[in-house]
Amino acid sequence: MQHKDRKEDGVTDEMIMNHIYVLRGQKVMIDLDLVKLYQLENSGVRTIVNRNTSRFPADFMFKLNEEDELSLVRQDSEISAGHRIMVTPIAFTEQGLAMLAGLMKSKRAIAVSIRIIRIFTLIRQIVPDFPELYREMEQFKNNLLRSDT
Repeated sequence: MQHKDRKEDGVTDEMIMNHIYVLRGQKVMIDLDLVKLYQLENSGVRTIVNRNTSRFPADFMFKLNEEDELSLVRQDSEISAGHRIMVTPIAFTEQGLAMLAGLMKSKRAIAVSIRIIRIFTLIRQIVPDFPELYREMEQFKNNLLRSDT
């Protein structure tokens, strides 16, 4: 995925893909990772959400619970077990990320948002083309769900 804006924003596709997790059966990105990618203040994403609450229904984003945080630890996120964060992290689904992208103003945020959306689209296109990969992902997801209980 070569894009002209890659050098301008300093964020690689791999950096984005490393911050996509599976929670509650959905691919999501966490607000704590997004502020780093977008180079916003820690409350930057939350401020946008708080100013636009009607644009973020429950299927677009959700606050993480203990199970979600344990699942993130198992998926090698930067959220570590036992490390309490001052605020509860928020997970954005693909739809939530698209909505957030539409509200971003800076050139960097726009470029990063476009790439995030392209990566999610690519993932959706690739998985159905490789049924074995899809089965493995489903098995991995089921194993995660079983180990969470």
